[in-house]
Amino acid sequence: MQKRKFIKWALIIVAILLIALNFYKTPYYVQRPGKAESMSGMIKVKNAYQIDGAYRLVYIYLGQANIYQYLLAKYDGNKYTTLVKENQVKMPDENEQDYNLRQENYMSSAQQSAAYVAYRAAGKKPKLLEEGVLIIGVMRSMPNAKVLKVGDLIIGMDNHKVTTMEDMDRWIKQKKIGDHFQLTIDRNNQVKKVTVQAAAFPKAYAGTGRGWGIGIYQDNHVKAEVTPPVKFNIQNIGGPSAGLMMSLEIYDQLTKQNFSRGRDIAGTGTIALNGDVGPIGGISEKVVGASKSGTDIFFAPVADHEYQTAKKTAKEIGTKMKIVPVNTFSDAVNYLKQ
Repeated sequence: MQKRKFIKWALIIVAILLIALNFYKTPYYVQRPGKAESMSGMIKVKNAYQIDGAYRLVYIYLGQANIYQYLLAKYDGNKYTTLVKENQVKMPDENEQDYNLRQENYMSSAQQSAAYVAYRAAGKKPKLLEEGVLIIGVMRSMPNAKVLKVGDLIIGMDNHKVTTMEDMDRWIKQKKIGDHFQLTIDRNNQVKKVTVQAAAFPKAYAGTGRGWGIGIYQDNHVKAEVTPPVKFNIQNIGGPSAGLMMSLEIYDQLTKQNFSRGRDIAGTGTIALNGDVGPIGGISEKVVGASKSGTDIFFAPVADHEYQTAKKTAKEIGTKMKIVPVNTFSDAVNYLKQ
């Protein structure tokens, strides 16, 4: 009787342990191929020209692994399901909420850059409005961690207007460690003033720069003012890697030529305001995902040897999808014109 009771409780404890392991998060993320989604319902230019093909953004699945997901990814034998260290995904001390918000901000910035590049290429004379410095990360061990939040837009410092990171750096250089001063921020469309303190960066954040500041990661926040207007409706996809493909979708909607011509076109790469296409990482997984989605053409950034990696992956999986190298937005457009 005692033995049965012991076995019963042992099984209960083991079951509880197995369930608990499901909630234990390892310091690794699982990365695997996703899909190539058509942007026809995601981006809409007012009074747009008809597109008879499809431009697709490609995303990958990236999620923090519990112990079972870690073991499955490590031993399932699929070379396109990989494990990525947490510190390669998140900034130091960054929580999940701030990470997701940072990815949303990257996507929002990419949309503005894509619109600017596409409208300029179409001869629509877009205006670029520099609106301030966007906080994309906060150093949790710095004094201002309780004052500043990811997503805050810094638009002023003391009595000075701030429109770019250069503005901000100019005024901060005049401070010293321990100084308190005011920032004017836009938080959720409400303007407010907060007091911050200049402090030395902890070792985890120390780089080759000044070694002190207000403890944020930042980026210039710009807005493309365009006519006719364009609307974005991209849900649950973050990061800047759809920049090139968004610019192509917008450009084709703005022009009569119909560059897609019935083709199924995917690709990846960031888009700079001058039209340069940048690398994104996870290129192999994106090639696999695009191929499974039935894509005809895949644009791959030349930067960081991503085109070579994409071509190698395409050969390994035996896809008929054409891998096309691009350095710039114009490279992609010129290929589609052929």
